[in-house]
Amino acid sequence: MQQLYSTIRRYRWLQSVVSLTLGVFLLLMPNLVVTSVIYIIAAYIAAQGAISLIASIRANHDNPVQDNRPAIALSIGMLIIALLVLFLAKPLLSSLPFILGLILIFTGISRTANGFTRKEYVNVTPWPMVVYGVLLILFGVVLVINPFGSLMILFRFFGGTLIVMAIMDFFAGRYYRQA
Repeated sequence: MQQLYSTIRRYRWLQSVVSLTLGVFLLLMPNLVVTSVIYIIAAYIAAQGAISLIASIRANHDNPVQDNRPAIALSIGMLIIALLVLFLAKPLLSSLPFILGLILIFTGISRTANGFTRKEYVNVTPWPMVVYGVLLILFGVVLVINPFGSLMILFRFFGGTLIVMAIMDFFAGRYYRQA
């Protein structure tokens, strides 16, 4: 256990550098990061499909008695999935904030209604629940009106969080090294 702890501590600087780099890219160029991740995922799936297809065809030539059609079909399916990821990932990503926005709007309406129905109790004020519901509705409307822009804002926020985490890890590492 001590060896695992020392290994993690030894490579903490590398984790901080990677977090800082990814955070800067997410903060400054979120579109590039999203596009790059989509290409990497599609290339990985396509490579796995191509390797599997080549292996299945070779196995079919080596042993013609064995039925390799399911493996070949699965390999072709992986290549098709890679193409779908490549061409449909951005539209699906941009629809995610729209769906989350609708969910937030309906949840906000429900919370606001619940806040007003609690008026019947003497010592319970409805305003915190009403304010919370209205904030949910407003955030949901922002997500519905500008889904792809809000997704980029979310990625930028995540990038800023990664930068802060990397800086905190750097200072924590220096503090624990001295202690």
